[in-house]
Amino acid sequence: MKKYYPGIQVLRGVLFLFILAFHCNVPYADFGWGGVEAFFVISAFFIVYKQWGNDSLNVKEQIKHRIVRLYPSYIAVLLVAALYSLLVKAIPYDMVTHLLSVQNFQWMITGYKSPMQPMTAHTWTLSIEVWVGLIILILLKMLTKDRFKFAMYIMFAIGIAYRLITIICGANVWIISLCPIAHIDAFACGALLAIGMREEKVGRQIGVLSVVGIVGIMICILIMANRNGRFIAGYKLLSSSKNYLNNWFTGNIYLFISLFSVGLVGMLCLNDEKMVKTNQSVKPLVTLGDNSYVLYLFHWPVLVVIRHFVKNWAFVFAATFIVSIAAAFVFSGLYSAVSKKLLGGKTNGSII
Repeated sequence: MKKYYPGIQVLRGVLFLFILAFHCNVPYADFGWGGVEAFFVISAFFIVYKQWGNDSLNVKEQIKHRIVRLYPSYIAVLLVAALYSLLVKAIPYDMVTHLLSVQNFQWMITGYKSPMQPMTAHTWTLSIEVWVGLIILILLKMLTKDRFKFAMYIMFAIGIAYRLITIICGANVWIISLCPIAHIDAFACGALLAIGMREEKVGRQIGVLSVVGIVGIMICILIMANRNGRFIAGYKLLSSSKNYLNNWFTGNIYLFISLFSVGLVGMLCLNDEKMVKTNQSVKPLVTLGDNSYVLYLFHWPVLVVIRHFVKNWAFVFAATFIVSIAAAFVFSGLYSAVSKKLLGGKTNGSII
């Protein structure tokens, strides 16, 4: 069984660059946030691909593994955010909700505001990653293969239904987008792709899914551009969730991103070895993808600090990228050294 897909790591690296560009206000990177939804698809793909058919799956061990993988760098960011709160004379009471990965529920109530939020605004993705990942692991343990597949289709439908209901009822964007339920269809897509890959039932249909995803995204942009007839104007409206989460169709752009991601990830899997062997130039992106999780966590606090001194997007992008890499490198070294001391030379092998 193939356990490592360099092609998907390349995709992770590219997605991180898109997200970074969006956060740095790089021109025409208004849709960079879509990389987050693609990350959800990839995350579910790897969880299910690794555990599919594992009758001896130990949920407690897997949860422990995910905590060790996800939380060290996350806690480092939380410490920085707590220090920031104290510097601006605010008590970081939300440290508890962050540590429990329930900050999204707090932000749904407070309108995306809390003392640490300026430094942790991007960690809404981790809250979703933790809880939906846990649900998938439990379902893998409890259900038969056929029932698990059915459960993924149910999750797919629930994600779409949640967005439709909340949008039609006039809920604010935080209620619509921060709840883990709003993104479970992305995880369901990744899980179903993993099942198809393990059972060798994935073929040309993944290309169809990509086309459906692209067409759906284009229609969303056209709907948003309808008032002035300019496609570019509609595309730029993607920069804020307030613009696309006010319509039942455009609010499901998450779905179209997930479908496109499934097709892209599937095609990368099917052609992975060939692509990597014939194109050595992708190795830097593989390395970037290998470290994309830590870079994603670190880039936002770095970006917040850099923006205090300079506003030029090109400099902000370059400086944030370089400093984030340096911070990730230093952290990885420290984490590895501490792990070896505490575990007697036995480490998890990866913190991403």
